[in-house]
Amino acid sequence: MSKRIFILGFGLFFLASFFLLSQPKNQKFDRSEGLRREIRLVNLINGLELNSEQMELILTRARETEALRQELAAKLRLRHEDWERVLGEIKSYCKRNKEVPPATAQRFRGLQTELKASRFHLVEKKREYAKEIERALEEHQLYQLHDFVPCLIPPKGELRVGQSQEQKGLIRGMERIRDFPDRFYERKRDQIVKRTLERMKLQAPPQLEVNEKDMEDHIHSILEKARSLEDVEFDIQKDELAEELISPLKPQALPNDLRLSRKIEAFLLSPRIIPLLEERLGNEE
Repeated sequence: MSKRIFILGFGLFFLASFFLLSQPKNQKFDRSEGLRREIRLVNLINGLELNSEQMELILTRARETEALRQELAAKLRLRHEDWERVLGEIKSYCKRNKEVPPATAQRFRGLQTELKASRFHLVEKKREYAKEIERALEEHQLYQLHDFVPCLIPPKGELRVGQSQEQKGLIRGMERIRDFPDRFYERKRDQIVKRTLERMKLQAPPQLEVNEKDMEDHIHSILEKARSLEDVEFDIQKDELAEELISPLKPQALPNDLRLSRKIEAFLLSPRIIPLLEERLGNEE
């Protein structure tokens, strides 16, 4: 029975993929969300200061990636009726608690293999293109991309592509706590630590389990260190302290090279970057 449920579930996954690629969305929401994504991409392009050759490469690879996406979507549409038919048969046998006939299982596996191969091809090509783009970027551009946080209104200053509001908030909190008189801090320390933890938990992934006693000890040690530093030393170390403070509540980080590759795939190979780069390159002619 569990095998039949697994087969049906796997088939529903591919059928869901079809609906995600083909169903119309709320048009007003879609336009608004589209504008948000384009603004973030514009901020990224501005911050990276891409030259013409880099923009040409990214544009070419983004177009090729979108062509592969459309090819996969077309294949899903073409096979939609086949999927519905074979899943309907499997469901019928499951409801009657009967074994799925070999012919039905074979048709299912054939469709599954075909669509998995298409999806795998898209994933592999995106990775290949991301590595090619990474090699074309300068060291300072890779640094900017690595630290890129999607934003609508870029902060003032040197890092135009965006900064972590979470980290800035933690730094401001530590600055206020450093100004507390010793007697006041000692009297209110436990309360301060608990409030700090509650604010930090709002930034944590919802599924993350938090050992509150361990976290309170961790927060206390960081705050004590922040209060013990001279002003100049704190100014130098505040970014590192903020990162150390929040690190236990962050999901396991990806390796730097993989994280960078994922960002290139998500942003520089996005279909929405195509018209933006076309406009940039057109204005340079």
